[in-house]
Amino acid sequence: MPGRSYLIFGDIEGKLDVLRVECTKCARKGRYSVRRLIEKYGRKANMMKWKEQLNSDCPRRDAHGLHERCDFVMSRSAEGFIEK
Repeated sequence: MPGRSYLIFGDIEGKLDVLRVECTKCARKGRYSVRRLIEKYGRKANMMKWKEQLNSDCPRRDAHGLHERCDFVMSRSAEGFIEK
């Protein structure tokens, strides 16, 4: 990730087959094929912007209390990669 402060899909290409995301506040979760994400958005697409789109329809996204807001995160399998 030299020169940038965000992940792109190319960063996980070949390291993960499936990207899992889940909300820590509710039961929303999903699994996405990394290959299909790259086909759709491209290798250089910003993963954080993509993640923001995922929770754009959540009624808790703009809740007044921070602890009540939607908190969509990449699951442990992706976090393990990100920390390396």
